[in-house]
Amino acid sequence: MFQIVYPPSTPAGPAVHPRFAEEAMALRAAGLLVGSAPLEIATRLMYKGFNLKRPEDYPTDPRYIGTVETYRACQEISRYYPYIEGLTMETFFVDELNDGVIAEVRRRGWSEAFIKREVMALEHIEEGKSVWPRTSLDTMTAKFDEFGVHGQFAIRKYMDPALLSDEKRYWVLNGRIYRRDNIVPDIVKQAVERLNRIGSLYYTVDATPVIVVEVNSGESSDRHAENSSELFASWIKKEFGT
Repeated sequence: MFQIVYPPSTPAGPAVHPRFAEEAMALRAAGLLVGSAPLEIATRLMYKGFNLKRPEDYPTDPRYIGTVETYRACQEISRYYPYIEGLTMETFFVDELNDGVIAEVRRRGWSEAFIKREVMALEHIEEGKSVWPRTSLDTMTAKFDEFGVHGQFAIRKYMDPALLSDEKRYWVLNGRIYRRDNIVPDIVKQAVERLNRIGSLYYTVDATPVIVVEVNSGESSDRHAENSSELFASWIKKEFGT
C-alpha cells in the first residue's frame, strides 16, 4: 500500500497542515492513502511538504521511496548542476562571497551575476536582491545567514527575467515527464535523461523551451497553481498508487 505523508497541522497532530489540505483531499478522492504520519498498513511512503533545510530533518522510515541523498541531489544546486551543465546558465561555485568572486565574474565578462546559496535565492525579499552588484556581497552573506541557509554559493550568469517569462514546471515521476499540456521541450528531455541517473523517483525541472533554470526535489515542489490538485493526484496514482 502506498501512502503520501504531509506535515501535520500541529506537532504530532492527526490533521494535514492547511497549506496542503486541498492537495491531500484530491489524493484521497483518487483512492490514495494520505496522512500526517505513516500508517502501519503502508508499504511505501512519499513525503510531500515544506522544504527541509537540514539533512537530519529528512524522514528516516525505510519505507520512504525517497532518501536524504536523492532529496539533496535534486534540491542543492551544487549537487545537481553537474548533471545539467551546458543546458542551464553558466555557473561557478565558491565557499564564501569575497573579492575573488568579483574578480572571477569580471574575468568571465559578466556585468552582473545572480547568486544563490544551495536551495535559496533572495528574490523573495525584493527583485534584484540576489543580483550583484545591485546588492553587495556582504549584504547577501548576512541575509543568507539570517535565513539559516548554508552550503556553497552558486554564482550564475545573470539573465534578464524577460528571457525567462515562458518558464514552466515539469514533474518527473518514476523517470517519466508530466505536464498539463503534455508539451515537453527537447531541452527538458535531455535534462531528465541525465538527472534520472541520480535515482530520485520524483523531482521537478523548471525550464523555458531553450534553457533549464533549476531543479527541485519533488518533496517540496509545489504545483505553481497551473496544475490542479486533481491532475497532480492522477499522476501520482498512475505512477505509485498500487
